[in-house]
Amino acid sequence: MTFRTRVFALVALVVLVATGASTYLTFILAENAVTASAQAQQQVMRQIAEEITQYGRNHGTWEGVAEVVAGIAHRTGRRIRLDTQDGTVGIVDTAVLEGGPVTPMTKLTIPIDARAQLDLPAVPGKERETTLLAIEQYRKEIRFAACLSRAGMQPQAVTGQYGLPIFTNLTAPADMVDDCRAVAPSLAHSIDRDKEEVGRCFDTPGEGPAVPGSRPAATPATAPDRAQHLRTCLREVFLTRISIVGPEPLRLAVSSEDGIDTTPIILAFSVVAVPIVLGSLLLSRHVLRPIQRLTVATRRFGEGSLDQRVSVDGGDELAQLAATFNGMADSVQRAEEQQRRMIADIAHELRTPLANVRAYLEALEDGLVSADATLFGSLHEETMLQQRIIDDLQTLALAEAGALEYHRSAVDIGELLDSCRSAHQPAAAAVAVDLAVTAEPALLVHADAGRLRQAVGNLVTNAVRHSPAGATVTLSALRLGHTVQIRVTDRGCGIPAEDQARVFHRFWRADRARTRATGGSGLGLTIARQITADHGGTIALVSEPGQGTTFTVSLPATSSPARPGEGRAPSPRTSV
Repeated sequence: MTFRTRVFALVALVVLVATGASTYLTFILAENAVTASAQAQQQVMRQIAEEITQYGRNHGTWEGVAEVVAGIAHRTGRRIRLDTQDGTVGIVDTAVLEGGPVTPMTKLTIPIDARAQLDLPAVPGKERETTLLAIEQYRKEIRFAACLSRAGMQPQAVTGQYGLPIFTNLTAPADMVDDCRAVAPSLAHSIDRDKEEVGRCFDTPGEGPAVPGSRPAATPATAPDRAQHLRTCLREVFLTRISIVGPEPLRLAVSSEDGIDTTPIILAFSVVAVPIVLGSLLLSRHVLRPIQRLTVATRRFGEGSLDQRVSVDGGDELAQLAATFNGMADSVQRAEEQQRRMIADIAHELRTPLANVRAYLEALEDGLVSADATLFGSLHEETMLQQRIIDDLQTLALAEAGALEYHRSAVDIGELLDSCRSAHQPAAAAVAVDLAVTAEPALLVHADAGRLRQAVGNLVTNAVRHSPAGATVTLSALRLGHTVQIRVTDRGCGIPAEDQARVFHRFWRADRARTRATGGSGLGLTIARQITADHGGTIALVSEPGQGTTFTVSLPATSSPARPGEGRAPSPRTSV
């Protein structure tokens, strides 16, 4: 049984036994608390909504409502937020006013509408004139109230004819009242729009105004029904047209009270929590001991003791964690050792040419050798060797860091192999080695031609170096399924089986002496493998001692449509 199963079984048993005795009590207490809290919340929200609505009716605008809302919030200890009806625009949030954190609030909201409701007279025939008069009269009163409010006055609204508000202020100076009353009437195009909207209610009896998103009502069959629909339509037009200047409908959200007595609930849950804690304590001795050992090993490992390991007991999750730590420690220790070996290899590679250059220069300074063409040629050769090692190290570092730039395009592998043969033919001819190319036609890959040529060139250089005089190095390419394979084959001495797994390691050479005549920088195969991997491919080798070696680069193939006039595939490319 795994550790997870044991923990689950024990905790489940404790929870089931304890919960059976306390679930009902907890549910009843929580339900009562939630119900009482919800009722109190609704009552508080209604009272706050009435106070804010009254402010909007008295002032005809929401300007200055933030100060009122802040006072209510201070008095009630609640956070209050006012938004537009669709919730897209925030009007007031007392959390912002107080500089506190703005957190999500309850989704329970109450609509607030401080606009007047048109009360049309029962006398038929004057609905049009009454509605137009009410719209313009309401606008004038709203502008008057807004003017007083901006001046710091507190206007009061009383309901007048047709349900319209009439605003007064006994404390305002007479000249201020006159100035605020001298408001300009609505613009001509606004009045024309009023007439147009009101007229629509009379165009088709029973249908309301064209409100986006609303569905037109059916035409009533009787005269009372038509009159009722007309009055409803005119009230909707009235609300639509006064919304230009009147207080916009809002939605009110109020934070819930934090003072709910949760003591009974806490006591009920304690009946469940205490057995769980006791059960956990029984497990702590079994759990904490291996975790403590793992913690100590991890701390020492972080301090540099890379030989730290922990014992693996059993097969549960803790044992798997210990095994994972040991595997990670092994990987880090191997990486550290590889880094040390790499630094030693770099020092070794650079020490020999530098020592040679120093010896030549000291001999030249002491007059033991003369400064002739042979000496300068030797110094140049040693310098170029160092330069090649440094360039290869830089290329490899960029490739392994993912910073090597690639300019990819469709590359014909046959042309690329021909280019490699031409570039390496002089060096191969110097050691009496021939280069041959055999490639199937129209082998395309999506790659950086220069980098791919560099990778194949490293393989060719390696093959030429290990081929005897009179031998032939073959560069071939063929397609296998969705893969293009590039093969570089030599007939050299081959690579022993025990060394084949290390040929792509940095600075590895088959020649342990690392002489200039038999080896390069020792980075060519490593760079070739990295470039191939960056192109989504793989590189492998097959070698038999005394028979030769074949390196195979596999890359994803790219299809290319045939050009017009091509009725058959060309013959394979073969060049020597």
